[in-house]
Amino acid sequence: MTYHKILVAIDRSPQSDFVIDQVIDLAEKEKAELMLFHAIQVEALAEISPMVGTGMGLSPSLGREIPEMQQQRLEGQVRQTKEILQGYAEMAIARNIPTICHHTVGDPGVLSCELAKSWGANLIVVGRRGRKGMTELFLGSVSNYITHNAPCSVLIVQGALPAT
Repeated sequence: MTYHKILVAIDRSPQSDFVIDQVIDLAEKEKAELMLFHAIQVEALAEISPMVGTGMGLSPSLGREIPEMQQQRLEGQVRQTKEILQGYAEMAIARNIPTICHHTVGDPGVLSCELAKSWGANLIVVGRRGRKGMTELFLGSVSNYITHNAPCSVLIVQGALPAT
C-alpha cells in the first residue's frame, strides 16, 4: 500500500519527537505529503477555574477575571502549539516533504478523524503513551478512539512504556 497524504496527530508529549522522526522517514520513502495536527483540549483550559461556582467565598471580581485568564491561557497554548508544529514542519521540509500545519481547540480523537476525512488522508499516525487500566479509562485514549473511528489506515507509534 502506498500513502500519499499522512495526517500526524501530535500531542505535545516528549514522545512526539519520536513519532515525528518515524513519520518523516515514512513520508520520505512514500513521497507523501504531511499534515501536522494538534488539538488543544478544552479540559486543559478549564483548569484555571475549578473553584468557581462552588460557594467557597470567592470574590465576585474573580468571576469576571476567569474568562480573561482562560483566554490568555488559550492564546499561550496556541502560540506554543504553532511553535512546536512549525519546528516539526521545518524538519520535514528540510527533507523535501510537502508539509502543512493545522491546530484547533477540541477533542483530539474526533478532530483527527474529521480532518483526515476532509483532507483526504490515507494514513493517520498517532503516538501511544501506553496508558492502561483505570488511567486509560479516566484520561481516555486518543489512539484507541482514532483506531476505531478513522476513515483510513492508522499507524500507532508506541512510545516508551513506564518503568515497572
